[in-house]
Amino acid sequence: MSRRGMHPLLMGLDKPKSQINEKKPVELSGYESAQRKRFLRAQAEEAEQSKAS
Repeated sequence: MSRRGMHPLLMGLDKPKSQINEKKPVELSGYESAQRKRFLRAQAEEAEQSKAS
């Protein structure tokens, strides 16, 4: 089917564009322990889940 003959609403132009979730990188000094990195990652995931709810 040609694009010229297709109605804009049938092409999905009425739907708003989805928002891209940008993860904010946690500023690390490079000297964090593995335990600290896991803790920071878990906190970031919790914040992401609470934001999604």
